[in-house]
Amino acid sequence: MAAKNPSVKQRRHPQQARANSTYDAILIAAAQILERHGEPAFTTNRIAERAGVSIGSLYQYFQNKQAILVALAEREETRLPSNERLTASAERQNESALRLGLRAYITLLPDHPAARAKALDEITKARGPNGVASEIDARCSKAGLYEGLSDTDRFVLSRAITGVVQSAVREQHVALSSRAFEDSLVRLVRAFLQSAGSTDLVSAT
Repeated sequence: MAAKNPSVKQRRHPQQARANSTYDAILIAAAQILERHGEPAFTTNRIAERAGVSIGSLYQYFQNKQAILVALAEREETRLPSNERLTASAERQNESALRLGLRAYITLLPDHPAARAKALDEITKARGPNGVASEIDARCSKAGLYEGLSDTDRFVLSRAITGVVQSAVREQHVALSSRAFEDSLVRLVRAFLQSAGSTDLVSAT
């Protein structure tokens, strides 16, 4: 979903392999700088230098550093698996599709928690409350979490999941990457689905 705030609008999307490499290098460099050096070092000049590209090349794709963070968040969103992929993976790994889906969401940008927190803040600013809500709903529906649920139950469940994970991201909670955190979130969602009478993703581990 495109950003609504013009201050973070992407200038163009890469179309060729070389352009894709440049684009990805910029996103990786931005995450690394935030993680290793913090916000004071997070400038477009430092990002371009670390990515090994000219500042002009960076500005071909992004008008500012906020747009880079929005693109970083959007790239991670595309990596969240569909219900079909979750089901196939669950069969291979002997774990529930529910657990694997939650794990995929919990572990976005696992090596760059500070960058993930900043990217989350920027994409929230860019999309606004309605834009964020629409994306949350689309992702939960894609993962199969909404089967058999009322509109109210869908709202409560999706916001419970995202609220817990996003709070942990923003607070850089030490338990975010732990099995204990995953287990707690699985229990929360499984109990809700069971009480609501939806069992499609509840079975197995």
